[in-house]
Amino acid sequence: MESSKVVLCIPGLWKNRSELIEAIVRKSEGYMFAGNYISKLGDPSMFFEVDIYEHDERVAEAFEIAGYNSFTEEDLDFIRKHSLTLYLIGDGGSIEKIRKLVDAANALVKSGGLGVKVESSGTANTIENWNRMYHTDDAVELFQAFVTVIEEDDFYYTCGMHCFGLPDVITFKDQITPQYAQELMNVFCLYNLIEKPSLTDYSTFSLDENNPHFILQHTECRHFAEDELFYNQYGIWALVKKE
Repeated sequence: MESSKVVLCIPGLWKNRSELIEAIVRKSEGYMFAGNYISKLGDPSMFFEVDIYEHDERVAEAFEIAGYNSFTEEDLDFIRKHSLTLYLIGDGGSIEKIRKLVDAANALVKSGGLGVKVESSGTANTIENWNRMYHTDDAVELFQAFVTVIEEDDFYYTCGMHCFGLPDVITFKDQITPQYAQELMNVFCLYNLIEKPSLTDYSTFSLDENNPHFILQHTECRHFAEDELFYNQYGIWALVKKE
């Protein structure tokens, strides 16, 4: 199965391409930008595509919504004043590949980026949160930066696990409370990401022996079209409460 592409949005105050290139050379600590690609000197595996766009008045609002109140008004004012928006594109499919993409994104943040929005899941990260996640190199922080929970009329589901090459998760409102759904899905996703268990249909999962058990059923991703960035080609685990 071909790895899914992961796209990160990074706005900045660079006046033009030349100023961007100069900032990367001076501040990124080892990256260079040529053509439509950014690469790390001495490491052929660190090679990513970058699309550059002019000012877009919708970007600040998108960061505000996706950031879930993590951006201050001062943060948003800077983003509203951005001159260029960079879209960093790389392969997902594993935590190792995402860490490499995070390194490249961090180089752009150090070079003047004002935040990082994960276009492949709809999360947005302030400079402070992104720097903390980058320097701690913690799987939980990485998960929180790339994965979010979405609510629909009858169910909740995660979005973003395809970045790591894993299925997302869906739970149902008539079986659990919103707070429990959030905890259950986060713990299940982290268990899948960190422990890498061998999961099969009709396996069971629970937070602990005193909590309800859920039956796993694997299904295709039907929430999004295959050409959408949110689409999970690895499918979805449905967690169905065991009677």
